Amino acid sequence: MVTNKKFEGDFTEVENRFPKLAYSWRAKLKMWLITGELDICDNKGIYWNTFDIGMAVPYNYPYCVPIVIEKSTLIPRDIDWHISEGGICCLDVYHNLIVQSKVGIHICDFILEKVYPFFANQLHRLEGGQYAGKEYAHYFEGIIQYYLEEHKLPDEDSILLLLSHIVTRKRTERNKDCPCGSGTKAKYCHLQSIEIIKKLGEEQINTDIDKIKKRLEN
Repeated sequence: MVTNKKFEGDFTEVENRFPKLAYSWRAKLKMWLITGELDICDNKGIYWNTFDIGMAVPYNYPYCVPIVIEKSTLIPRDIDWHISEGGICCLDVYHNLIVQSKVGIHICDFILEKVYPFFANQLHRLEGGQYAGKEYAHYFEGIIQYYLEEHKLPDEDSILLLLSHIVTRKRTERNKDCPCGSGTKAKYCHLQSIEIIKKLGEEQINTDIDKIKKRLEN
């Protein structure tokens, strides 16, 4: 049995808030598996429904992105519902999850902020026909949306300029023009976004650059 005092300590909060969830260590997979039922209530505490879920938490917790699977098949198995045929849930645009994992997650907060809202929103759509809040586009369109909305970049050319600056590993001068091409000083523009985007890692940023270049060429 591999022990991770951080995970075990954090999970006590999960047990207090979600008593139907439990975990076990799977040595062959090198991860913790959280399984059980997740009861969903509205903001007034009125019970809506229950999902049978599974979560795979890699051994390098808290610096990881847990995989969440809906086992109860209440959600239609369709990418338009942000779920795969095998029940793997797309909780958020992957770039947001990567950035969060680099900082380190807290398993209870992850469930409260990512997992629970995902399933509550699915019930909202099952009942009313649409999601309650903002929805990300699928595939690479969702990544473009991430840069446009999360980092307030105006277009794909600006995204490319900013990402290309980051991978050159040049220092971003606070009082010089922002590398996004806006003509505004970096400290008033995308200085903070640059530090966040760096957390994606050079490999992911280069992948995004290549895909954006291909889109702009077509």
